[in-house]
Amino acid sequence: MTRTSLPRTMSPILTRTLAAAAAVAVLAACTSAGEEPAGLDDTPSAAPTTEAPPDEPAAGGDAEAAVLDVYERYWDARIRSVNGPDTSPDAFAGVATESTIALHTQTARTYEEQGIVFTGEPRVYDTAVSIDGERGTVTSCVDDSEWVGTQNGEPLPVNPDKPAVYPVEFQVLFLNGSWLIGDPVDVEGDVSC
Repeated sequence: MTRTSLPRTMSPILTRTLAAAAAVAVLAACTSAGEEPAGLDDTPSAAPTTEAPPDEPAAGGDAEAAVLDVYERYWDARIRSVNGPDTSPDAFAGVATESTIALHTQTARTYEEQGIVFTGEPRVYDTAVSIDGERGTVTSCVDDSEWVGTQNGEPLPVNPDKPAVYPVEFQVLFLNGSWLIGDPVDVEGDVSC
């Protein structure tokens, strides 16, 4: 089991453009019955090579670095989702599990329907990664005092039961050759921010 605690402040998130997935075009050639389309017997001179994703996660520092990278991209996507609100799941592709993506797109749809928009961004810091094989957790502190919501142009009321600074923890799972952020979990132990 590897545990790394990296005190760091997440860099300010710049507007990121996520390139849309490459479109795949399929061309169908119509030929008369009995005719073989031209070029069927042509053999390409070299087959394209694609490297298959690893079946197992990298160990130690490489796995931790990969989890930290995907965690930062997860927060970028989450902020974009809420600040838009942006109901598209595209920003979460390759970053989060399907259930986590569904949670955030549903939240964005609800915000859109209710006229809720957030501005600014949270500060995510004191991130710790714990990995055991193909599973683990990532824990950090979040200060969302600069992440402010409005509803139809009016400030959202402050929830007195929710502190502005709090710990969060998420599952991380190694699926299909990459680390993904999974569901949030209850923070256990002596994590304080």
